[in-house]
Amino acid sequence: MRRYSEISKSSLRYTLAVSALLAFPAIAMAQTADTPAADTEDSVSVQDVVIITGMKSGAQSLQSVPSSIAVLSADQLEAEGIVQFEDFARKVAGLSFLDNGPGDKRYTIRGINSAGEAQTALYYDNSPVTGVGAAASDFGGSQPDLALYDVEQIEVLRGPQGTLYGSNSQSGVIKVVTKKPVLDEYQASAQVGLSNTEDGGWSSSVRGMVNVPIIEDKIALRLVGYYDNVSGFIDNPLRNVDDVNETESIGFRAAVQAQLTPATTLLAQVFYQELDSGGQPVQRPYDYSLPVPPIPGSPVAPNFFAADGERAFSQLVFTTRDDETQNFALTLDHDMGWSDLTVTSSLFKRDIIHFEDYTTSFRFFEYLQANNAFPVFPIPVGGGLDAHDEAELFSAEARISTKLNGPVNGVFGVYYSDRTIDYTNDVYTADPSTGGLDYDGLVVSARTFSDVTEEFAVFGEGTWDVTDKLSVTAGARWFQTERTNDANTTVPFFGLGAPGRTPTRESQNDDIILKGGVAYDLTDDVMVFAQYAEGYRAGGTNASVAVEVPPQYEPDETSNYEIGTKTQWFDGRLLLNLTAYRIDLKELQLGMTYGPGGAFSGVGNVDGTVARSEGFELDATIQPIDPLTIVVSAASMDASLTKDLTEFDLPSAVDGAGLIGVPDQMFSISADYDFRVFGDVDASVGASLSHTGDVEVHRYDAYNLPTDAYTLVDLRSSFDWDRYTLSLFVTNLTDENAQVNVINSVNNAYEVLTNRPRTIGARFGIEF
Repeated sequence: MRRYSEISKSSLRYTLAVSALLAFPAIAMAQTADTPAADTEDSVSVQDVVIITGMKSGAQSLQSVPSSIAVLSADQLEAEGIVQFEDFARKVAGLSFLDNGPGDKRYTIRGINSAGEAQTALYYDNSPVTGVGAAASDFGGSQPDLALYDVEQIEVLRGPQGTLYGSNSQSGVIKVVTKKPVLDEYQASAQVGLSNTEDGGWSSSVRGMVNVPIIEDKIALRLVGYYDNVSGFIDNPLRNVDDVNETESIGFRAAVQAQLTPATTLLAQVFYQELDSGGQPVQRPYDYSLPVPPIPGSPVAPNFFAADGERAFSQLVFTTRDDETQNFALTLDHDMGWSDLTVTSSLFKRDIIHFEDYTTSFRFFEYLQANNAFPVFPIPVGGGLDAHDEAELFSAEARISTKLNGPVNGVFGVYYSDRTIDYTNDVYTADPSTGGLDYDGLVVSARTFSDVTEEFAVFGEGTWDVTDKLSVTAGARWFQTERTNDANTTVPFFGLGAPGRTPTRESQNDDIILKGGVAYDLTDDVMVFAQYAEGYRAGGTNASVAVEVPPQYEPDETSNYEIGTKTQWFDGRLLLNLTAYRIDLKELQLGMTYGPGGAFSGVGNVDGTVARSEGFELDATIQPIDPLTIVVSAASMDASLTKDLTEFDLPSAVDGAGLIGVPDQMFSISADYDFRVFGDVDASVGASLSHTGDVEVHRYDAYNLPTDAYTLVDLRSSFDWDRYTLSLFVTNLTDENAQVNVINSVNNAYEVLTNRPRTIGARFGIEF
């Protein structure tokens, strides 16, 4: 077992660097503590107003919760121009993502990542939303990414949250808290934006909000609308088309809040967004040949692909994506005196139509033919996938959060969800002259697939204040999951086999997961805590045209051990939180390949403790002088296998090998300085720097081309006067062409997904 004292040289350098960055503000505070500019009686603690709701026990101070939690406030979101997930993910220690383009990301916390269901739960207020993925092996992918305008804050709960949030919260929870209707005040705001991207073009945005009391102090309506047109920056030399990945999104959010009685509030919400993308931000910067030998007697191996250069990718088929998201939610809150009752329900719906270029895959099957591993028949020059994915998730929860005068309080509830995901996957030949699919030509394959998952759970978590300094927490969740899978093949792949419906596959699982913790207040400003928590993912079924793929897989679990401290110093001018953890992954769901040449994929389980993630997280907010605020977030992770998996045809999956899709180090630093320009014009200038370490992307050595580490720098300034705000910004100042993900397999040869190039722009806002 690896010990925390066994720190690599790179980790040591990283820790020393962060310590040095923290040392300077501390010295500055010591030097200014006795000056009039640092009048602590009039200053406000940098974290006094941070209140969270993610623990489902009502509003709680961030510093009073014995758990590792990061919060991005409305002021921070606005100051840094954060409008989507990737804008804030790099600012949270331990939060990362696998990026496959707009609306197609998989979120990870603390390095916990493997195939199958999501391992990080995503919530918008009280509504859980689900990934759609592209198959049963990737239900955790394609998480929705709704615009973050008029948002109160974002809460990131690190570590398993299985007792309170259930399945899919193995590594943590991301909760977006929107602003709610105000019953007694008319409010309105609007914002327009314009920017230009290097190697791309002009982007524009329009956003607005209006809050209207319908019956003062009784009923209010809050409406939010937005439109974004984001330029592309990837060229397709084969089709002679530039900036193919242009993305357009339009959406709105409506909320009605009614004060039914002095003790009862009802909130109704509607979320809607439509996103249209011309393709992924993918490039092929280098010549590349799949690691298979050339066909004997052939002058050119069919698996060689010429480089297109940076921010360019030759595709025969245009890979557009239409993504519609809807969510309808109701929340009832009732104050019963001794407790608060909360009843929530939501209906989440998502409809995606997307296209993929299968030309690379066809070249691979030509290679198999030449090696007598695939039947011989003419394979088209090119083709593509026309996929239609539909998801619907109904969920309901009722919980009671007590507020007794005694030393024991807690939250207890029941939960139910019913999710259906339907796929239609059709592969056609392509018209080489247009790049469109030939719907009147050869149908390479056609099949449908439906997955229905029901979950019922009972949960509870209680805290006993043993003394005024010592508290003990215990929690448990019993859950039962039932899953049904149906698949129907109307056209077998290249006509191999017979059409027909796959026998219905069913799985059922139930278990109890636990949580326990202790916290002790050393002083009013220093708390230490220790915690054990479990998380789980439901088992499922595989739908595949290959008989070698196992019909189903079992649940897997995480066991988390962590210790931490939450502290405030210098009258609240320095907030410093530090957590160290170890997470064991058991009965791990793992992506595996089957069939000739590993052409088909599915999910299987590996018995025992298969992997482990160890690391630490640091969150610091520093205010050395009143106008200056510095935020530091850092994480070091060692997520790796604890046993050899070579018996599963995974040659590089040996003890100590890193989990795929997980950076080993991450940190971000931001600083903002406020000042008065003249008269009533206030100004702010700021900068942010974020660093992401390299990432392993494949279990097979031959296909594993790790992403390089990268560092991004952003600059910003704003001017506020009267009701107006003008913001100027530069993102990706150094025009870093980062490798945010690499897809490399027999079907997708060396596809490097990249970030947005240097972008310069402005936003103008007004409040009414």
